[in-house]
Amino acid sequence: MENEIIIKTEQQYEAHMIALFELQEKEELTPSDKILIAQMITAGDKFEAENL
Repeated sequence: MENEIIIKTEQQYEAHMIALFELQEKEELTPSDKILIAQMITAGDKFEAENL
């Protein structure tokens, strides 16, 4: 079961984007890393659409 990531503040958004970038820089991504990246991108897109 997948958990939804929810971003509520710009500070959370900024920290989230940094973590996303660092995760994408890993040499080898596991299947769970790929799922997490997709969830993080979705959460970032949703926050941008609603708040920025």
